[in-house]
Amino acid sequence: MTSTSSYNNDKVVQGEVEYPASDPASGAFFQPDYKKNEDLKLMLDGSKDSLKLEAMKRIIGMIAKGRDASDLFPAVVKNVVSKNIEVKKLVYVYLVRYAEEQQDLALLSISTFQRALKDPNQLIRASALRVLSSIRVPMIVPIVMLAIRDSASDMSPYVRKTAAHAIPKLYSLDPDQKEELVAIIDKLLSDKAPLVVGSAAMAFTEVCGDRMSLIHRSYRKLCSLLADVDEWGQLTLLNVLTVYAKTCFPNPNNDNYSSESDKPFYESDSEGSAGAGGPGGAGGGGVDADLRLLLRAAKPLLQSRNAGVVMAVAQLFYHCGPVQELQPVAKAMVRLLRAPIEVQSVVLNSIASLTVTRRSIFEPFLKSFFVRNSDPTHIKLLKLEILTNLSTETSAPVVLREYQTYVTSNDKAFVAATIQAIGRLAVAIHTETETCLNGLLHLLSSKDEWAVCEAVVVVKRVVGGGAASARAAVSRAAKLLRSDRLAGNARAAAVWLVAEHGAKHPRAAAILAHMASNFADQDELVKLQLLSLAVKLSLTQPDTLPMCKYVLSLARYDASYDVRDRARMLRRFVEPEHAGILAQYAKHIFCPDKPKPTVHCNYKERDQYTVGSLSQYIGSAANGYRPLPSAPRETIAAELREIAMPITTPVVEEGQKNKSFYSEPDSDGSGSSSSSSSESSSSEDSSDEEKSNDAVKKENKPKETNNYKSSNSDSSDSESDSETSSNSESETENSESSEDNNKKEDQKETPKSDAKDKKNEKSNLELLLELDEVASSLPTMTPTCGGFLSPPTVPPPGIEDVDSITPVGPSLVPPTQTEVIPRVTSRGLSVARRWTRAPHLYSHKMCAIELTFTNHTPDDIDNIRVNRKTLTGARAIHEFAVIPRLGGGASVTGTLGVDFADTIQPIEFTVSSSLGEVNASITPPVGELMRAVSMSSARWDREHRGLRGMTECNKQAAKLENEQAVCKRVFETANVAAVTATGNFLRFAGRMMSSQDLVLLSVKIDEDSSMVTANCSNMAIASMLANQIAQAFARD
Repeated sequence: MTSTSSYNNDKVVQGEVEYPASDPASGAFFQPDYKKNEDLKLMLDGSKDSLKLEAMKRIIGMIAKGRDASDLFPAVVKNVVSKNIEVKKLVYVYLVRYAEEQQDLALLSISTFQRALKDPNQLIRASALRVLSSIRVPMIVPIVMLAIRDSASDMSPYVRKTAAHAIPKLYSLDPDQKEELVAIIDKLLSDKAPLVVGSAAMAFTEVCGDRMSLIHRSYRKLCSLLADVDEWGQLTLLNVLTVYAKTCFPNPNNDNYSSESDKPFYESDSEGSAGAGGPGGAGGGGVDADLRLLLRAAKPLLQSRNAGVVMAVAQLFYHCGPVQELQPVAKAMVRLLRAPIEVQSVVLNSIASLTVTRRSIFEPFLKSFFVRNSDPTHIKLLKLEILTNLSTETSAPVVLREYQTYVTSNDKAFVAATIQAIGRLAVAIHTETETCLNGLLHLLSSKDEWAVCEAVVVVKRVVGGGAASARAAVSRAAKLLRSDRLAGNARAAAVWLVAEHGAKHPRAAAILAHMASNFADQDELVKLQLLSLAVKLSLTQPDTLPMCKYVLSLARYDASYDVRDRARMLRRFVEPEHAGILAQYAKHIFCPDKPKPTVHCNYKERDQYTVGSLSQYIGSAANGYRPLPSAPRETIAAELREIAMPITTPVVEEGQKNKSFYSEPDSDGSGSSSSSSSESSSSEDSSDEEKSNDAVKKENKPKETNNYKSSNSDSSDSESDSETSSNSESETENSESSEDNNKKEDQKETPKSDAKDKKNEKSNLELLLELDEVASSLPTMTPTCGGFLSPPTVPPPGIEDVDSITPVGPSLVPPTQTEVIPRVTSRGLSVARRWTRAPHLYSHKMCAIELTFTNHTPDDIDNIRVNRKTLTGARAIHEFAVIPRLGGGASVTGTLGVDFADTIQPIEFTVSSSLGEVNASITPPVGELMRAVSMSSARWDREHRGLRGMTECNKQAAKLENEQAVCKRVFETANVAAVTATGNFLRFAGRMMSSQDLVLLSVKIDEDSSMVTANCSNMAIASMLANQIAQAFARD
């Protein structure tokens, strides 16, 4: 009998009888399903991209839900050649999942994957490499190696990141390729993109984690990029740098150390420059300069949202940093106690290990470890362990009050651990021994039998070395033994307590007689302790000898051979006539002076493992665990570590040379973030001191001039790769010359004061000459640029104008005006705006908007101005000049500067006049947020290749009659310049006013339609611009 079933059919056929598909009795759930996903296969085999896209979305949804979609592999792999980008992306996502399972079918598409490695879209290139590395067939190892080598040099950081991820896969497939892969890893570690560095560190750890020589050249760069890497990349990179620091830098705790906070305030500049200048030098009294660089770069990551990153920084500071700087680490780890339960467990486990050796850093946070009722049991136990480790003579009363509350909990395991913690406190802190013992004796009267049992065991440990209240403990134990309320272990501990500390007590014989009456029913441990009690009583109270012999005779015939053997051995001590020489040493054997027991911590032995590792968490070495190497005596390979970033030093005048307070505190890469704040503070301080100190004023003047020149140079929009390189060369030359001048100044320091006094007295002619020098650096207006701030007219040497990006005037200035304030709402004053498509004179980031004010009343309107501005984010407004009076029926224009910060959100402000105050709002079209630039076609193509993939947006539009019509519609919509205005492929270029991001626009004219493509690093701008251009083409 044949049977078929389908989830998509309404009925299930079995032989000649038809059953509904929902009927369980039909057995359809247990029959083979030959038509499963048949509809998806038909959609994938079709010719419509929309159906294929829908099918792929459903298949990816099945995979996300954990369903098996491997039977669709033949139908999916055929669509790897699809021209639709969205379909191709989803196909590669599917192939990455199933390429390893369906290796034979995946091998048939190797040529397709190789072609995809040259695709213009970076996502397609990366996906193809990911699929190739997922096919685990030794036959294609050379192909994968070639793909990884080419992708490691790809211009897209995302593709290089994927190449780094593919390296461990290839290494696990063929370990013989290690040396070639190590060369690629070395190249990726030198990458300047933060997106690549984290993945390169991961590949380094998996393939060659012991070759620290690869890190020497990139060490300082890795430290400078640490804050910019993604969270999981930071985690991997911190682990690599921790091993590197442990390998190459000596332990800073072995020498005399002074933290950064202990340094004199005015010596911060000299210390910072010395730390960064000399590789391998000490940067703070025992801390190597490169190690200090790493610690500075990692310290801000203690505020990371990722708990793994915080733990990695804690690991770095604990194993490689000075002990005096661990306090911020403790604070960050305590902050993680508000994280989910899983994170709390790992963090508390690490803190429990750290409190054994570094207790002082967590003592200020003692109350953060108090147990909550909502905590799980394992969290309670960890907090209890930490509280016990942190307890001192000062904090012990507070902790004992907490323990007093914990013993009333319903959690038996937690209560037992609390009683044990009280015993540990009693042994560790001598001043609280009697208090703890009294509390434990009080617990012996508890109604909970398991609490009493645990308390007896702990009391046995506390009074083991002798205590003042040991007699009271013996009395309480004797009372419990006579009441038969104790379980086996607790009863054995109580008998031991009586035998150890109450052998001379008169009640001890009564206890032995009471227990001997039911000796056969006692547990084995209790019997063994009773035998010991009998021997000790025979030595301390000889009149009890008959009863002791009776107990030994009962044990002689016991069922347990351990009890019988113990009785046979102890009989020699009870019967002296058979003991011989043993009787002489009986008291030394059974009644010696024993030392007080030592405190045992469960986490004491875990400090040998790396902080935060799995081995530390489980308390034993896990599979694959690599211990940190021991620190060397001296710094290793200091001369091989290169400088992270090229640091340019500005030209410094003589007066600024000897200033340490106003200069930058650090000259290394990690201190760059504080330079701006130090400059601003120095300018404020200098303005305050101008009134009292003329010398300081003289020193600040050249600095303000340099700042103005640098801001003026920033306003220039001419860009090219070679131009920036020439600028950097000139800066380095200036820095070298300044350093030479500074050396000369150091040699002649004596006649400076007299010269300063003479320089402060300037004539009017000298002041005029200085004004001319400043005026020569101001921006000028040129009619060729349409009123723009002109770029440098002389190109740098070796740079051709053809290959540069140059701002130009607008191709079309819209003449139409749009009403901003109607005269009805403002009682006769109307305001209209017009986009001039020019930057404002106040800032090159601001759009200049022409406002036309018209007085529709016969009376004059006075004092027209901007009053209130509603601004959010980085947006800004530069007000138009105040209009003192506007006559009746007259009109006047003003220029408003607005920095929209590359958003189309409206700018809201109010216009105030003698008629009152009225609200105004200006919403910019996306095409008015940019500025036209010109470049060569080759430069346009090169920039376009770097803006493919996610930064590209395509829109289909109507076809216009000719190229002139296309250019007109484009110029009406956006302020761009034409790069190529003829042919079937038109190119346009512009630059965003605020962010200076490049905007590339292209129009491809087909037979019946046009394809508008916009490229910009701001994806929202690209999408909106493509939509508006397409809509402009559709207008009649």
